[in-house]
Amino acid sequence: MRRADSITARLIVGLVGGLMLVWLLTAATTVLIMRGQLEQTLDGGLRETAERMLPLVVDALVDSDAGEAAQHQSQMQDTEGGEYVVYQARGQDGSLLMRSHDAPDAPFAAPLSEGFASVLPWRIYTTVDAAAGIYVQVAEAEARRNQAVWQSAGVMGVPVLLLIPLGALVVLLSVRRGLAPLRELDRDVSKRDAANLTLLPEADVPAELRPIRDAINGLLARLRAVVEAERALAANSAHELRTPIAASLAQTQRLVEELDGHPAQLRAKNVEHTLHRMAALAAKLLALSRAEAQVARLAEPIDLLPGLRLTVTDAQRSLGPRVTLASEPGARLFAQLDLDAFGIVVRNLIENADKHGLPGGAIEVVAGDNVLEVSSEGPVVSGDRLAVLARRFERGDSASSGAGLGLAIVDTIVRQVGGRLELQSPARGRADGFTARIRLAGF
Repeated sequence: MRRADSITARLIVGLVGGLMLVWLLTAATTVLIMRGQLEQTLDGGLRETAERMLPLVVDALVDSDAGEAAQHQSQMQDTEGGEYVVYQARGQDGSLLMRSHDAPDAPFAAPLSEGFASVLPWRIYTTVDAAAGIYVQVAEAEARRNQAVWQSAGVMGVPVLLLIPLGALVVLLSVRRGLAPLRELDRDVSKRDAANLTLLPEADVPAELRPIRDAINGLLARLRAVVEAERALAANSAHELRTPIAASLAQTQRLVEELDGHPAQLRAKNVEHTLHRMAALAAKLLALSRAEAQVARLAEPIDLLPGLRLTVTDAQRSLGPRVTLASEPGARLFAQLDLDAFGIVVRNLIENADKHGLPGGAIEVVAGDNVLEVSSEGPVVSGDRLAVLARRFERGDSASSGAGLGLAIVDTIVRQVGGRLELQSPARGRADGFTARIRLAGF
């Protein structure tokens, strides 16, 4: 499955990429403009050099012996072993009369006409003294011009390269700051679940997020109405059913006694068993509606160990000594959990262990540091079943009767105080069995 793209990453890559492209285009345009300006400046210098050198060369050639003129060379040398500008003096017939130290021995291929010419590897300017019939051609290597252009481009490019990471950092900080309201909205939405369907706060949010917030609030309002209606239906139905179920159960039990020895007594007992299941289901629905009513959470944490001992002792009266309680050294059970709600949690865990564990098997209740475990003997529960057992009306693979609400009630109450329910099979330290573990937020 393809991982969803990040809006932050998209913005950063897009903005930094666009910024780099603008910088590079600006730098390239600047280099082109600078090259043109540099060419004009260098051409102007080349022309000025030729015009100043012309009378000097004419005087030197006219005053020299005609036989020596062709062999005359300038002794001007660059201290770095080369000259930036070289020249040749030529006659009307194109013959070479004089040249600078680094000028080529052969005449330039440029025509003997006044003006500029580009003959690789030279940029040449030609000027003439018509009276003397002498042409002076001053040349500059194109490579030196290109070197000057690239050096200038490098001087401009280095700051641009340094500005790229700085620009990326500025873009990153700006994007993160700009998306802060979106992250805050995400945190607010993530806090909503079946136990918390309050509307998102009407705090100042950017105009772009207001439609999203309003749509989410509308959805939360509709969900809350549906959930409250469902809870009210479950609670009212369970409450209203308790009295007729109790009355029907009493009448059925009396009927069973009156039918002693009659063939119809078996059917009456089946009706009694069904009514017992209906009464248990009504009690579970009432417990679930109370758990979902958010009444389990207290303002301050309390010690739950006394309540645990009392609840286990009560369970031992009905199930016998096979229910045991042990406390690890330094065990503390502190949570913002109402004692009655905690009693519902423990009773449901013990009842679940009794119904779905090995008949007559041991049930171990162990209290640790803000951890409570209830383990039972029995067959191993598969991982697929463990993943759904805490849902409503989900039951294990055992043949025992049950409504499938016990673990759902436990999970609902525990999550209200920041805890979580963990299911494990086989039980810890065993090859079989089942463990329900509650982890409470530490205080």
